[in-house]
Amino acid sequence: MEIHKYVNKIKDFILDTIFPTKCIGCNIKNQILCNDCIRKISLNEREIEGGISAVFNYQDPIIKKAIWELKYHHKRYIGEKLGQLLYEYLIEDISDIKMSVPGRSIYVVPTPISIGKTKTRGYNQALVLSKSFCDSCENKVFEIQNKIVIKKLDTIPQAKITNRKKRLENVRGVFEIKNKEIVKGRTIIVIDDVTTTGGTMLEIMKVLKKAGAKKVYGFAVAH
Repeated sequence: MEIHKYVNKIKDFILDTIFPTKCIGCNIKNQILCNDCIRKISLNEREIEGGISAVFNYQDPIIKKAIWELKYHHKRYIGEKLGQLLYEYLIEDISDIKMSVPGRSIYVVPTPISIGKTKTRGYNQALVLSKSFCDSCENKVFEIQNKIVIKKLDTIPQAKITNRKKRLENVRGVFEIKNKEIVKGRTIIVIDDVTTTGGTMLEIMKVLKKAGAKKVYGFAVAH
């Protein structure tokens, strides 16, 4: 595990040397998203049902480009920046959650994707976000649980379905809990890059609650 991390760091260093990063919004060198561009991104003002919180408006061109680059152009470092921003913008919600479970770790569950998508992208973008989110917390109260929720069926990508009812039907019964004993009595945060109708997150939250989770929250970068 440590060797794998070391190899990735060397790879990232080489890529950054040959192809220096540029701000997604304004192309300033050696910035993923500069502070000026971050301040310009539209925040999400639309309500999402079922205890899901999202930071940014997905229609904002900067955030849309950032997520597109993360998911389809293998730019993992963008996910690391977005995970950090997710933590920073939801710090008040996080503080309330921490206070509700003093002295106990909070599980963070990345939204799982299919094996095919993982092979194509080389990673699960929700896991990249989740790791960065957790690393942003100084007291290490979060614990990633990447194997709890399993996507047992491949489905039509949610982005290809425009009807809300069909989106909800598309993910119904798709997820299952691998080890219910781990979930019982725990407080859990489910993390994803984008939530539209909330269908995927709501389904995951539902199966976690059914398995005995005490509290389940959904955090997304954009809506």
